[in-house]
Amino acid sequence: MKLLLSNYYDIFAVSMRKLLLLAFLFFLISPFAWAQTDEVREDLRDHWKISRGGRLEDYNGQPAQAIHFFIEDQFRGGTLFVKSPAEFTIFVNGKLQVRTTHHKKLNIDSLLAKSWGTPLLSIFQNSNIKSAQTELISNGNTERENPLRQTTHFADFVILSSMLLFGLFVVLFRSNTRLTIDYLNLAKVFSFQEREEAIVTGRIGSSVNLLFFVFISLLFGLLLILIFHWGPVEIRFSSIGHPELTSDVFVRWGVVSSVVLALLIGKLLLIWCLSKLFGFKDVVRFQFFNFIRSLYVASALMGIASLVYFMIGVYDPGFFFSLLVSVCGFMILGAVFLYFKLMTQASSAGFHLFSYLCGSEIIPLMILIKVLLY
Repeated sequence: MKLLLSNYYDIFAVSMRKLLLLAFLFFLISPFAWAQTDEVREDLRDHWKISRGGRLEDYNGQPAQAIHFFIEDQFRGGTLFVKSPAEFTIFVNGKLQVRTTHHKKLNIDSLLAKSWGTPLLSIFQNSNIKSAQTELISNGNTERENPLRQTTHFADFVILSSMLLFGLFVVLFRSNTRLTIDYLNLAKVFSFQEREEAIVTGRIGSSVNLLFFVFISLLFGLLLILIFHWGPVEIRFSSIGHPELTSDVFVRWGVVSSVVLALLIGKLLLIWCLSKLFGFKDVVRFQFFNFIRSLYVASALMGIASLVYFMIGVYDPGFFFSLLVSVCGFMILGAVFLYFKLMTQASSAGFHLFSYLCGSEIIPLMILIKVLLY
């Protein structure tokens, strides 16, 4: 028994080393700024207005090709950062300033010096202006202000939720070491065939497996909350990522985790229905656990990369967008390797198997990626 546990721990150590190495490479190629900065970025979307009936009204997310906002005196000393995937044109008090694509920085003091009173800045683009991003970049500390200490409700939530998940992981690892190691086995995700039984437990609906499904739902839900909170405007869900109290974040974590768990159940039902339709027997359990394993490894990589990111102390919303894109690519790559694994499990034509995987793996992933990245 001791020898068996020793072998398990050796396998777990090797797998974790591979995870750390892959996470380092994964983090290294993500396009984000490495240098530390004292910049403070303020999203100016709350200042947006649209023109309707000859007057300016607050922007509430409605389709529009132009937005307007006033350059207020409190913006002095900062830099206006405008970003959009489409070409856009900037006017100040009706005068053309610049026409560009991707992004543009404008000095606030220069804009105020060239204009009388409170200048009105307007941004036009042919597509929906919703994709645009406007931020005020300023120094973290200024001589003319004594800012209040920032609230720490979100940081408190991250610390408490991480401690809860770590405690739950320890309980799962101590209660079922072999299954935990199997879920985190990176080599099995990128293998062309299973060298042994896919999962060492029995039924999908067993109590221990349900605990693992709840755990991965909570972990992935926490990572999504982090992305929604710190990511760029394009992927921020304002109703999820910016609550006001620590208790509010826990409630929304529960909501997001419940959605993830519901999607896992829906995934299981989809695999079961399509396996019956395509005539594949005894692949439901194998395929579903392979998907869960890929999700575990992807979540572990996301967690490690995020931890290193916060340890370095940089601020770049683009990192979280790149992180989300990389994880989506990881899941697609896992589906590709699943095809070769199923080739050894099912005696069917390659095209027939590929059609089955399109319905049960690839198309659902594409829909999910579209929803997350829109």
